[in-house]
Amino acid sequence: MIRNLADIKMTQFINLNLTKRLIAFCALLITAHVASAQDAALDTELLAQGEEVYNTIAGIGCKGCHGEYAEGDLGVGPFTRGANEGMVSAAVNGIGEMIVVKNVITDEQITSVSAYLNYLGTAQVARSLVKRGRFLPEVFSARPGTRLQLILQNGGFEAHTFKSDNMGIEDIEIDARTSGNLIWEAPEQEGTYSLYCTDCKLVDQYFTININASAPEFRKVAPGIASKGTQAGLYLYEE
Repeated sequence: MIRNLADIKMTQFINLNLTKRLIAFCALLITAHVASAQDAALDTELLAQGEEVYNTIAGIGCKGCHGEYAEGDLGVGPFTRGANEGMVSAAVNGIGEMIVVKNVITDEQITSVSAYLNYLGTAQVARSLVKRGRFLPEVFSARPGTRLQLILQNGGFEAHTFKSDNMGIEDIEIDARTSGNLIWEAPEQEGTYSLYCTDCKLVDQYFTININASAPEFRKVAPGIASKGTQAGLYLYEE
């Protein structure tokens, strides 16, 4: 009888210990989930701040020289998609033409715009010009799981609205002679997706995104660090 009572007490002790461990484990999971959500919110806020800096700093924004989407397509400043904070800081402090930005930018703004540029470097550009209701080009192909930056250039004289029925994209209004963009994560499965203009005179025209494993691989590109007075080079990198 004494042995049985000891066994019962031992069983109760083990159950209590397991319960405590289970509670601690659940608390750890909840804490991790909350921290992850906070990090995601922080990242979103940081990227939004960085985009604002990129578009507005010193009254002209980084885009005034490096292009609206940091592609170095204006013939003034180089490609900067994928740049990290060290590269941005080195450019601001070491390139003479950056003096206008250097005089006004803060360390916090360098951090946020660096995060924005680095994020752009993880996205493959899928661009189409919308002219007279047609998409040029009409088709873009990418591999499953690729992060895409969809850029629509409205080449008309009126604002137009675009949407997709199978990409989770609702009503994007783009003013005349401007562009609009969004980040879209391609699914892991192959398939065909499309965007269309809701108010163009020419109907049944689509910008089609083909997601297939045989599409050219997107290799992320970042700018190399430029020496003083030179253009930055480009290099490929993988995560």
